[in-house]
Amino acid sequence: MRLLVVSDVHANAPAFEAVLRDAARRGYDQALFLGDLIGYYPFPDESVALLRELEPIAALQGNHDAVMLALSDGEHALEQREESLVVEVIGRQLDGMEEASLAYLRGLSMAAAGAGWLAAHGGFRHPFEYLTTLANAQANLPYLTAPVGLIGHTHVPKVFASVTTEEGELWRTVTFRSPHGTYRVPPTARAFLNPGSVGQPRDGIAAASYALYDTELQAFAVYRVDYDIGRVQRAVAEARYPSSLGVRLTLGR
Repeated sequence: MRLLVVSDVHANAPAFEAVLRDAARRGYDQALFLGDLIGYYPFPDESVALLRELEPIAALQGNHDAVMLALSDGEHALEQREESLVVEVIGRQLDGMEEASLAYLRGLSMAAAGAGWLAAHGGFRHPFEYLTTLANAQANLPYLTAPVGLIGHTHVPKVFASVTTEEGELWRTVTFRSPHGTYRVPPTARAFLNPGSVGQPRDGIAAASYALYDTELQAFAVYRVDYDIGRVQRAVAEARYPSSLGVRLTLGR
């Protein structure tokens, strides 16, 4: 099966639209969403609508989605775990959110599983843990009960792969820097595969990022897609969101 893997849209519908067009051209069987549908950019309802139309086999809750649901329920504990800018933007999005969109967010799952893979927004040890370093990956490996873990949250397309040998665990780290890169998981390996961010890349590359994962070949292909960043930046200004959110899109940070 050829699986479209997308993560961290962050209410950037123009980027999401571009990714879906590119993925449709390449072809896939089903889709998987790894979380953070809202936050940062001024297209929350549009982003929810795009994901609903996609009809993914699983759609996960990210930390930004969790903050919105907590705010909607009148809870404030999660606010302390996020920077003030995040809470400000999500609070404003909540004020204008359609009820149907909010209801969809409530239906997001915390984890998912398929043939040979598990999925989480962040880590498998903690749902919103950042797997940014080899040490993070090593700490999460005992919690990965399938050959492949599909994860998001870091906004950086990356692979951490481990093979058990007589000398212990051997690790390989792959960071994708080109418009298209592929990694094939070795037959005896276990790997964490991150497709990067659709809506706010943080690896110094402005183009939206997503992946296609062939579950039979265990081949993980990352693609970068250009989109109309200027449109999003204008929307940020019109909505009077913090200007830094528009600037960072150009920088890929």
